[in-house]
Amino acid sequence: MSLNIFSKKRIKSSLLILFTFTMIIFASPVSAENKKGGKSGASEVASLNLQAYRPARIVITYAYTNNFSVSDVSSMGKSMYKVVSSPTSIEFKAEDVDRYTFTVTIKYSAVVGQSIQIAVFSAGNPPEAMQFNVKTSTVRIKFTVTVTEEPRYPTAQEVAEQVVRQVANELTQFRQQTDETLRMQSRNIEVQWVILAFNMAVSTGLLIFIIHWVWPLMKRLRSEEVEASASRTEETP
Repeated sequence: MSLNIFSKKRIKSSLLILFTFTMIIFASPVSAENKKGGKSGASEVASLNLQAYRPARIVITYAYTNNFSVSDVSSMGKSMYKVVSSPTSIEFKAEDVDRYTFTVTIKYSAVVGQSIQIAVFSAGNPPEAMQFNVKTSTVRIKFTVTVTEEPRYPTAQEVAEQVVRQVANELTQFRQQTDETLRMQSRNIEVQWVILAFNMAVSTGLLIFIIHWVWPLMKRLRSEEVEASASRTEETP
């Protein structure tokens, strides 16, 4: 009887120890890795796809360090580019239309919290700025930059000249058709006078149209172009 009681006590003690050990295992803390590169202090990796008009400049500004590099620079064609770097900034210049890729690596001896500033200069337009905050000892940014030609729109003078040329061509064609008709109706004087009067009326109407519509349009478009150029100059830093 006493032996059975002793066996039951041993079984209860073993179950209690096993339960306590299991609880300790499940209660132990588990460290989670940073999705951007591992535990705190590991490298922060980012990929940026940028578009700009030629000539293009990408300026990366960061906290002071002497350990920085620009690597894996490539392009689709044999295009010209230039990299200018310093302990606080890296500048990538692209003069040709192409697709460029490069990697910027910035390292510190300890974990540094900072805001990485990136400015994209596109032709003569105001720069586009972006930033992202990091807290790490190594920052690695992969860039893909597509450089294209800036769309060209006709100036006010070009629009006005095109309108004048079109009206002049229409007038020339009308006169040629009228001359041909007059030659065919050379025996009918009355018809010739009617056609001549109609030709003069149309010519006068076209001249009035040019004077009263095309010329003011030219002046207005030139004025808008001057104002837009002045506004663009004031906005450029």
